[in-house]
Amino acid sequence: MTTSQNTRLDKPIRTSACLIIGDEVLNGKTVDTNSSYFAKFCFDLGVEMKRVEVIADDEGEIIEAVRRMSTNYDFVVTSGGIGPTHDDITYSSIAKAFDLPLTLHDGTWARMCKLSKSSKTNPPFDWETPSPMLTAKQRMALLPTGPNVQNVYISPDLWVPICIVGNVHILPGIPRIFEQLLQGLRPRLNVDSQNKQTRVIISTPMKESEIAGFLTNLQEKVKERGVKVGSYPRWGKIRNTVTLTGADKDYIESLVDEVEKGVRGLRVSVEGEDDAQEKPEEVTGVQATTKDGVKT
Repeated sequence: MTTSQNTRLDKPIRTSACLIIGDEVLNGKTVDTNSSYFAKFCFDLGVEMKRVEVIADDEGEIIEAVRRMSTNYDFVVTSGGIGPTHDDITYSSIAKAFDLPLTLHDGTWARMCKLSKSSKTNPPFDWETPSPMLTAKQRMALLPTGPNVQNVYISPDLWVPICIVGNVHILPGIPRIFEQLLQGLRPRLNVDSQNKQTRVIISTPMKESEIAGFLTNLQEKVKERGVKVGSYPRWGKIRNTVTLTGADKDYIESLVDEVEKGVRGLRVSVEGEDDAQEKPEEVTGVQATTKDGVKT
């Protein structure tokens, strides 16, 4: 019998993973922004995000992915597949993944009935008389049930729960609600405040190939202190970006002067903030062009 990894939440969260569920993402109809938001959320908490996967609305795919992620990572979030239609199968698939029954959750159903307001796109509805629409609405309150399951409501004005199965947190795919629920979950998360990450951004006019040797040596020097050195080309832009990331803020700050000199760069607060200081034709190794290929 497969069980959820509830013990992972009994100690500080260090690693995370995000599972995006939906055919609409894979066929290009919808662009996923939730994984990016989750990555920034985790970085701010000092949690290392290790994996993002996008999979179809397929029961077998969901079962395999959540079992594996639940085992491998401390904090797992899923996004999508919990609406009223036939292809919204996330709740039922995750229930099967952990051998749990799927039942109508009275608390969620009561909140849905109470908080669902009438509007032009949502006309008055009979919540008592059986109908195909009533059945469809109930699908959104059919949740995994068991001793390792929690349903968290982050606002008195929002009926949608965060259904937590062990260390798997099931969220909707609508970005506005995904973000609201994730922020509401934040005070409940057991994280190590000493692991909060610092990121320093240094803008450089040099090509990546010109600074590769310096950065390789720098990474070797700082890796034992838990610092990661990043190098990111910005195609069509004037400058490239070098980053220093880690939990030891004081140590990272002590490296800034050395790195600025090594890459002939300057520390910035936001990537690209100093782009306007140079002319487009001064882009290192790349000419800035319009969509028609005409030099700007």
